[in-house]
Amino acid sequence: MINKNDEFVLKIDDMGVNGEGIGHVEGLALFVKDAIIGDVVQVKVMKMQKNYGFAKLVKVLEPS
Repeated sequence: MINKNDEFVLKIDDMGVNGEGIGHVEGLALFVKDAIIGDVVQVKVMKMQKNYGFAKLVKVLEPS
């Protein structure tokens, strides 16, 4: 289970309609503002819904 304030390393593999990057962890989508497809990023979960969540970009580990 993913909780608020958890941190993950994600590979951004899609883009949302508002320009945010989307990565997946444990089968759930995390929306990350300021990330783009191909980035590998460290994120901090800010808000979780049932099937998706929103995370804040902490650091770009590998730019696309």
